[in-house]
Amino acid sequence: MAKKKKKLSKWILIRDGLFSTLLSLFCCYLLSLLFFNTSFFNPLSKALHDFSFLDVYYAERLNENSKINQDIILINVEHKSRYELGLVLQRLLKANPKVIGFDVILKEFNKTVEDTLLAKQLNNRKVIGSTIITQEQEVSNHPFFRFVNPPGFVNFNFDGGIAVIREFESNIQKFKNTHQSFASAIARRYLSDKKWKKQNLNQKLQGSNVINYQGNLTSFFHFTTDDLMDLEDISFVTDKIVLLGYLGTPTNNAHDVEDKHFTPLNKITAGKSIPDMYGLVIHANIIAMILNNGFMYEVPRIWLLILTFIFSFLASIYFIWLSKRLKISYRTVRKAVLFIFAICLVWLTLILFKKGIVLKSAPIIAVTVFSAGFIKFYKHLVGWVNTKIKFRSYLK
Repeated sequence: MAKKKKKLSKWILIRDGLFSTLLSLFCCYLLSLLFFNTSFFNPLSKALHDFSFLDVYYAERLNENSKINQDIILINVEHKSRYELGLVLQRLLKANPKVIGFDVILKEFNKTVEDTLLAKQLNNRKVIGSTIITQEQEVSNHPFFRFVNPPGFVNFNFDGGIAVIREFESNIQKFKNTHQSFASAIARRYLSDKKWKKQNLNQKLQGSNVINYQGNLTSFFHFTTDDLMDLEDISFVTDKIVLLGYLGTPTNNAHDVEDKHFTPLNKITAGKSIPDMYGLVIHANIIAMILNNGFMYEVPRIWLLILTFIFSFLASIYFIWLSKRLKISYRTVRKAVLFIFAICLVWLTLILFKKGIVLKSAPIIAVTVFSAGFIKFYKHLVGWVNTKIKFRSYLK
């Protein structure tokens, strides 16, 4: 008889845990709708939306990489004239690089002599230009500047609410056309068809991909246009990728924020005030990731939902059980257990990052902690239900 009663008590505990979990998840969903759709909470919701443990991983240099990429060379165009840029391109093309990425948009046609020289160099099969895709239009180069290859869009994301560049899209459908990203177009030009197919890159570049950052500007060979023109021998660019774009004046000026973005490599993971990486360096990181086949696997949303439910369910069962056995120290023990749980899950998240797996654990932790705290409300609900009908509960 005692054994049967104990078994029944066990099933009642599981049922209470399930009911408490479902109710807590429903309340959490309603609160999230209120939180993310009310203008009063906009600053806080945006800050939470921009947070990721991936930032902690990079900011603490857990991915420390001292190697300098040998395949990608960056050239800072600063604010040089079009004539000077034409001379730089002319010299680079003579050195026979594999591909040149030109991350400068020439919206206007100004001077015939200067622009003609630059246009002649840009109209080379090795050069890939850039464009900007917005919701309303495509911002491209002036028709005078013709490129043999289709330009690549230089946008990193199309969600204005996200400030930190953690992901990129390789292809987008806009204005009845498929547009390829600047980085993907350059990587595609650099790699052979055989290697591209062998690595299954068409499939891997579908949708959004987390950027596996190799490093900041110091992780790539970089020069100013003046430095390049002063060198007697630039054969080191032969068969390499050369990217021309803005890298600050002077190069890597911490306070020059033109074409500069927030990335997970920012040393300040919260309350970022100054963008930390130029767009050209982000493109270089994406290209390096594609060339090295260093894609990060992002745990699908469905598995995040499943894990959230499992952890919330287990937490509900455990704390309902614990609340019956501990009266005075229950709250203290609950806080300690939840703290250890959060620390362990964050540690696991960082370990997975290092293995190339992206687990967005912040929502899992938040919802599990909420479910654990919801037990008090569930107990009051059970008490109220028992005033109406007889409801057997483990908490009674």
